[in-house]
Amino acid sequence: MDVLKTAVHEKLGQLPPAEDYADFLEPILQRYGRRIIGIFMYGSVLSSVTRSSTSFPDFFVITDGYRGVFRSFLHWLLAWPLPPHIYHLSLPDGRNCKYNLVSLRRFRRECSRRAKDIYILGRFGKRVALVYARDGEARKALGQCCFDAMRNVALWTARGAEGDFDGREFTLDCLNLSYRGETRVEAVSKVAKLFEAEKDFYLQIYPGLLEKDPRLHALLEKTGPGSWRPRGGRLALWWRRTRLRWFLKKSRIRGILRWPKFLVTVDNWVDILLAKIERTKGIKIELTPRERRWPLIFGWPYFFRLLRAGAIRSAGDKPPVEPHDDNNRNDSDQ
Repeated sequence: MDVLKTAVHEKLGQLPPAEDYADFLEPILQRYGRRIIGIFMYGSVLSSVTRSSTSFPDFFVITDGYRGVFRSFLHWLLAWPLPPHIYHLSLPDGRNCKYNLVSLRRFRRECSRRAKDIYILGRFGKRVALVYARDGEARKALGQCCFDAMRNVALWTARGAEGDFDGREFTLDCLNLSYRGETRVEAVSKVAKLFEAEKDFYLQIYPGLLEKDPRLHALLEKTGPGSWRPRGGRLALWWRRTRLRWFLKKSRIRGILRWPKFLVTVDNWVDILLAKIERTKGIKIELTPRERRWPLIFGWPYFFRLLRAGAIRSAGDKPPVEPHDDNNRNDSDQ
């Protein structure tokens, strides 16, 4: 397990080009100062495989608490339920980024077996970069959280395992888990691109956990070189899958309950969402002034229209992946 933990820590230190993130760090650090323990970068900008012409950086800002962090009492009050907060930041030259903000205490919990939902856990079950750490102790603590997140993504994925599978299939299911637990606007084939972008890293960690994590050995049995299947009788298998289904359903419910909070913390959140729908799904929505002012009251007909059109949805149990061909790399935009 130490080898896998070291691999995760080393991956955190493999940073993207400075021009992709450095200019955004200064205003974030100026705003929150020494309350920041670390800043992660995640998302499509980390790789040329997942990056598109409309991609912008995504960050997670980890603070040592909430006292003195927020300028607004309402933001402080809303920080406790359904973390994290989301903010958008615009630079004078017109570049934009999105950042999530959460305390270390809650971040540690949401990367653990006690995670309330998939929102943070699922994002840190994928490749991220630690672009700022307050000190060595902070770097070590945040690295442990990332390793814990990958272990617990693997644990939840193992609970839903069916039939025989190999390490590659298990890895793809781990990457797909967060999309199963969120109702969101996404382009197709994202899991395939995520996998291609960091294939060597993912195939080191997730199959490595299958081999070495005793918590997975209690749920899965090895049937041959690189092959596993669920362990246990019908009742045990039913209970594990029921737990997974409820965890993902609860995650989707909690995700929708976050939407009102975004109206408070994200300027022009409605415009950002509508632009993403038009960009990724080709559906243009024009809101009346009343609908724009009160989207949570008058916007539901559009929401159900988008659901029927498949523009807002959760992923299926299995990711839509391309044929297994290591020599055929897909570099198209998201």
